[in-house]
Parts: sequence; structure tokens; C-alpha cells
Amino acid sequence: MAGPWTINRDRQDGHRGRDLRAALGRLGTWPRRVRLRQLSGLRSAFATTVRLPALKVPGLKKSTLKVPALKVPAGNARRRPGRSGPAATGRFRAWWAVPLLAIMTAAAVLLGLATYHVAERAVTFSQQAARRVGGPLVIPAPRIAGGFPRRFGAISDPAAVAIVREFRQRFEAAGASLVAGARPAPGSPGQGSATPARTVTTSRTSGLYGEPGHLDPQTFRPSWVMYFGLDTTGMLGHPSVTIIRLMKGLLGPYAKVGPWPVASGHRGGSANCTVGWLGQTSVSVCGWATDHTIGALVSPVRETAVRELAVLMVKMRYDLQRA
Repeated sequence: MAGPWTINRDRQDGHRGRDLRAALGRLGTWPRRVRLRQLSGLRSAFATTVRLPALKVPGLKKSTLKVPALKVPAGNARRRPGRSGPAATGRFRAWWAVPLLAIMTAAAVLLGLATYHVAERAVTFSQQAARRVGGPLVIPAPRIAGGFPRRFGAISDPAAVAIVREFRQRFEAAGASLVAGARPAPGSPGQGSATPARTVTTSRTSGLYGEPGHLDPQTFRPSWVMYFGLDTTGMLGHPSVTIIRLMKGLLGPYAKVGPWPVASGHRGGSANCTVGWLGQTSVSVCGWATDHTIGALVSPVRETAVRELAVLMVKMRYDLQRA
């Protein structure tokens, strides 16, 4: 026997005469009665909660059926009156697009011009530093250059004598040609005068340096490097042009291998190396030039390779030329 707390679906209400199934059917159609079109225009950062009133089910004494709260997504929220919509925002952005694009273009052009100006100044400064960083040559040649001691006395090897003699002749001829085309420097050396100097003076130096622990494979004598240098008070011209003229004079008119650029080191200027023939011997030749100095090193290929002599030249210039 069912108690007073039991609900029978066949039991009819005394007032309206409808069962529980009909009441639940009406409950299923309740959300359709809500005016959701009023909720579609709201715009809120959070979901809007719509709470429906408690529903009384006929046939139940002192009982109510609560419908859960209905949450409407923020995208379906209704727009509040008085606020600008997407169309107004789009018109506002379109109005600012053209001036903003023009400002950004002008800023990009100014930035490009500034970058080009800075890069041009840097290149010009580096070129000037490369020409002027090297000071005058050390005259007479130092006793030690790049860790190699200077050798004194006569050369006893006939092949080495022929190499040094021919190399000296070619260097002096090339140096004389370069000095003949030099222009006077503005002011005398060390005086800072604004008037050009009247004459161009030159100074020459040389030295024979041995390589300790490095022997000639043919004569079993210590290997050697011959050095010649020229310093002038005039301006020889651009170092890259001067070094090519010097190397062509050292190689002679019948050279088959042209010079190629190598690192000049922190003394600046331009440097070249190549392979030539002196006294019927294949030799390595390296030289450098600044706006007022030239220098050259030579050694037989069997004793010192070209790549090795290029490294020695950078090391020896620290002692052969002042900063």
C-alpha cells in the first residue's frame, strides 16, 4: 500500500484531473517558451545565467519541481544600448589605417637612411685606419723580428747569394718607381704644418733572419727569410694599388703566377703573396704596403711555403714597423 509520500502516475488530481506524465510533458516544452531571442544580443565577459521560476506540478501536494538554471553563452548576449558595435569599430580602424601606414613607411625610410649612413661612415673609417695605422719602419732592422733572430755576416751558400742579390735589385727598382710617383705629404713629419713639404725623403732597410729549428732539406742549414723595407715621407697612394705594383716589380716581366691578397695584420695596409723565380730557384714572396711604407719578405719554397711566409709576415711586422 502506497504511503502519502509515494507518487502514482495513475492517480489523478482532484482539482484538474491530470496525471504526472502530462505535467512532465509540459515541463519539456518549458524552454521553448523562453524568449531566447532577447538573450542573443548580450555581450558579456562571462556566461549569463537565466534562472527559471519553480514549477508546480499538479497532483503533487506541497511539492515543487525546480528547473536548473539555464546558462547562455556570452556570444549570444544582447548588445547593450549606447555602445558602439563592430561596424562602428571597423569604421574607426579604417579611418586610422591610412595615416598609420604612412607614418610607418616614413619611419622605415628614415631608419634605412640612418643605417646606410652609419655603415658608410664605418667603411670609410676602416679604410682610413687601414692606410694610417702602420707607423714608420724600424731603421735599422731590429735584432729580433717575430721571434726570429737576425743573422749577420756574409752568406756562404751560392744559391742564397743569387736569390738575395736579384731580390735586392728588383726591390730597389720597384721602390724607386713608387717613390717617383709619390706626392708630398701635408706638412713635415711630426710638425703638423699646414703647408706641404717641399721634398720627399726615403729611408731603406734590410735584414736576414733565421728560423731556429727549421732546416733546409737540401743543405741541412738553418732556413732563412730575407727582408727589405722602404719608408718615405711622401704619400705612395692607395695601399691596394701600391702592393700590386710592388709585387709585379719583384716577380719580373716573365712571371706566370700573379699575387693574391693575404691578411695584413694589425699594422694595416694591404698585403699580397705569390711564388716567383729568383736565381733559378722557386721562392715564396710576400709583401705589404701602407700609404708611406713598403716591405717584402722572400724565402726558398723548399724551406718556407707561401702560406707559412704569410703568417710569418704578420708576426714580423710587429717588430719591423712601429704602430
